Amino acid sequence: MTEQASDRESSSPARSLVGLVVANTSLIAAILIYMGWSYDNALYGAFHLNPLDLGLGPQEYALRSLSLFSPVIVVVAVLFIVVMSTRSWGLDDAGRALARAGRTMLSPTVTAAPSALGRNLAIGAGVSVTAVGLVLYWIATRVTVSTFLVLALLGGGPLLLTWPARARRPGRMPYALALVIAAVCALWAGSVYAQQEGAEAAQKIIRDLPTTSDVVIYSTQPLALSGQGIHAVPFTGDVPYRWEYSGLRLLLDQSGTFYLLPSQWVPGHDFTYIVDANDEMRIVLY
Repeated sequence: MTEQASDRESSSPARSLVGLVVANTSLIAAILIYMGWSYDNALYGAFHLNPLDLGLGPQEYALRSLSLFSPVIVVVAVLFIVVMSTRSWGLDDAGRALARAGRTMLSPTVTAAPSALGRNLAIGAGVSVTAVGLVLYWIATRVTVSTFLVLALLGGGPLLLTWPARARRPGRMPYALALVIAAVCALWAGSVYAQQEGAEAAQKIIRDLPTTSDVVIYSTQPLALSGQGIHAVPFTGDVPYRWEYSGLRLLLDQSGTFYLLPSQWVPGHDFTYIVDANDEMRIVLY
């Protein structure tokens, strides 16, 4: 019986660690997929395309979002982990011991508990951060305020506020809700960042359109292709393809489906053409 109890006690931290890793991994995967979708929605939305109609899956969205991360984000995350890990190094305990010793030397009659002071500071900081976040959210409806700043305050404030009482039964539910709010703010911030990057990528495609792959379509039947820069040339004689369409640029090639733009594509005016490869046409990329 003693050995079984010991095994259960030793395996409990391992199970907790595995559960924590699985939960964090699931959250990260959700953020990556949502960021990838937001990026593609901003990118291809500029060309009148819905990413859900492109046949892209969660893997493509996750891989797309990985390209959005810069070394600065990784460095900030590492620094955050280092700061939060100081508790496991015992630095907090050492700091509290030194502070307690200093107070005892200065005034032996001081009996205030350091833990109570830290708890009050955390609660006060949480209330202040949350209040500032709510005020900035209200101000943002009238003037321009950084969305990332507002989300950081709204996500971090409730965590600070509920952190001291997280181990008590009345404080578990507020702390769980604060974790959910923080996760929602992280998803929101990731979506905003991905949308900004996708919109910039769309503008880059428009600027660099003359340098993208040129597309010529040879077809046995006339096609309803028109726009700035598109030229339709009919062929005569005994030839398999009777029409040539040039002046097209390749936007995306997805499993035999070509998304094409006129070479002089104008945002908001020209069409994005979707052409499926078949036996009645030949699509040539230059």
